[in-house]
Amino acid sequence: MHILIAEDEEYNQMVIQAMIEMLYPQVRIEMVSDGREAFEKLQGGSFDLVLTDIDMPVMNGYDLLTEVRKKGLNIPMICVTAFAISGDKEKLLLHGFERYISKPIDMEDLKSVLDPYLEGEL
Repeated sequence: MHILIAEDEEYNQMVIQAMIEMLYPQVRIEMVSDGREAFEKLQGGSFDLVLTDIDMPVMNGYDLLTEVRKKGLNIPMICVTAFAISGDKEKLLLHGFERYISKPIDMEDLKSVLDPYLEGEL
């Protein structure tokens, strides 16, 4: 299993990567700092899952998802965001994200969201 994570904050990159590695040690992770980098990686690589922040420079998570779908890439995309006010989750799911993880990330929440995609990777 190969995961691409798009997150612009270095601290958040380290936390997300460490949490996933603890839960799923066999998973390969690649990290990028914005949506444009993620889009370029997705066009040239084989990824099984994308976790993306919404608020990033250059290209945000919404635009990344839009471009990925325009290109016909049918890869599961999970939103990881600090935007957790009422209605945000519904907006993200309506936009086309498969799942939603709010920051700060809770290990149990992360596991429950990722398990359907990564169960066999323990």
